[in-house]
Amino acid sequence: MNRLSSPSTAGALACTAGMTVVGASIAFGPLLAGYPVLAGQAWRYLLAGLVLLAVMRVRRVPFPRFRPSQFGRLVLLAGTGLAAFNWLLIEGTQRSDPAFFAAVLGATPLLLALAGPLLDGGRIRARTVAGSTIVVAGILVVQGATTAPLGALPYAVGFLLCEAAFTLLAVPLLKDHSPLQVSGAVCLVAVPLLAVLAAVSPGADLVVPTATEAATLGFLAVCTTAIAFLLWYGGVVRLGADRAGLFAGIMPIAGLVVGVVAGTSAWTPVGLLGSLLCGAGIALGLRRPPEPPHRPEALPRASLDTGPRPPALIVE
Repeated sequence: MNRLSSPSTAGALACTAGMTVVGASIAFGPLLAGYPVLAGQAWRYLLAGLVLLAVMRVRRVPFPRFRPSQFGRLVLLAGTGLAAFNWLLIEGTQRSDPAFFAAVLGATPLLLALAGPLLDGGRIRARTVAGSTIVVAGILVVQGATTAPLGALPYAVGFLLCEAAFTLLAVPLLKDHSPLQVSGAVCLVAVPLLAVLAAVSPGADLVVPTATEAATLGFLAVCTTAIAFLLWYGGVVRLGADRAGLFAGIMPIAGLVVGVVAGTSAWTPVGLLGSLLCGAGIALGLRRPPEPPHRPEALPRASLDTGPRPPALIVE
């Protein structure tokens, strides 16, 4: 029970659950194929923010008050990790195969393993870096390594950096505010940013969703955003950004499993190999180095005496 209630175990479970929800939601993407993407994301984050505000009210958690520097970081987090992430995904996939961007996103664990400790003033863990490398290999096996035109490369790099920023920029905020407060605030800040992007982008901005589209947006808002954000940031608090990044390997596995269950994907030996690599990388990255053997403290010499000492021999 003590091991199950430890911060590391709780963080691992939170990150696993969060990435499982996100990976499973990939199967719902085709249901929004005909809906304006940026506008849909704005509605998604607005609903998620309202849900999180309601949770705060029920739990009597005050809405966070950010210092000017913290609010600037929050805007940067919403602008990169949420708004720019979605924009780069849309623009980039128009220039390349979406599988290429999924493969690029697989480098997130290694990026967090290296950048997380540096930005937080800690030390890079060799085991975490090694585990992250294995996880990246597993993700590439599951997703499939693909190539893309040179023009798609800047979008892919920006896409990867925005995904890492979603975690790295939140770490300092999570030191003063709870995952619930940070999740609710960043969702609400992202809404006007996405609304502006939707307005300046070509195509329709406001479209009344069908019943299926509305249900899908509701699911993404509640599960993939509100719940997944809470779980992920809760895991980051307990594990740190570097070790939490290992669990990005859960996302493609969950997506593959859901695809197999739904009949949209086929289970293959390659998929199994990639899943095993992801699992092995997570296990290695979470292992702590062996502790040195415990040595009993040296007892005072007086406590070792068992009787009177002989006269000391003095040598001139």
